Amino acid sequence: MNNKNVAKIFVAAIGAVFVVASTMTYGQDSTRTSVDWHGYYTGTVPCGSCSGIDTWLYLNEFDGKTKYNLVETYQQDKPETFRASGRAKWQKDGPTLALKGKDENRVLFVSEGYVEFLGEGSKPSGGKSDYTLWKQDAYAGQGQQLLVNPRKVKTEGQSQAQRVSFTGLMNFEHVTEGGHKSLRARYVIDCGKKTYEMPEIAYFAKDFATGKKIHAMKNNDNPPQPFSGKEDVMAQAAAAYCGR
Repeated sequence: MNNKNVAKIFVAAIGAVFVVASTMTYGQDSTRTSVDWHGYYTGTVPCGSCSGIDTWLYLNEFDGKTKYNLVETYQQDKPETFRASGRAKWQKDGPTLALKGKDENRVLFVSEGYVEFLGEGSKPSGGKSDYTLWKQDAYAGQGQQLLVNPRKVKTEGQSQAQRVSFTGLMNFEHVTEGGHKSLRARYVIDCGKKTYEMPEIAYFAKDFATGKKIHAMKNNDNPPQPFSGKEDVMAQAAAAYCGR
């Protein structure tokens, strides 16, 4: 299996949420029914002709059928994005999913908080493989979707003085007035004041930080923004991360 085939992956619709997880009890039924596997996963996998392939994977189940969506961006002088979707079939020999579709035959090992692409003859690495995608927390509301890697959330201080920081991806249901459909930013939440800042931010023309990079700032000094209600995705993230 070449690097390009090992790294082809998905596209997800705004508002769709998927979670992947798995027990170490090998078996189709135990993994599918006992693990919260629906949701979004992301990672950068190796590429033989570029610096890496930024990958997003979405897994979901509809009418008893497992579906996947894939978004893969090859990081090169002119980044190129490929999207795919189709059926995924649980295998009988363990907690693995076979992706089905045109030019698609990869196999995923499904585990708690991550999935791994398995090459021919390879075995699960426990998340140590370069072909691992990590599950994201997903928040949706007010036409926005925020995706965050919970393993990378940092907190400092306590109680009303607590601050939470993380890098997250935000998709928008519609193209904004500024012409972007998504943004990637470093967020800093002030838990006591219920505000947030984005000291680093990049805007993209398409979802999942794909398409033309419209604008980027590394020292954004705009004033803190207040939450706009409980449905605000930042308010949802604050409720999840503040106080933990």
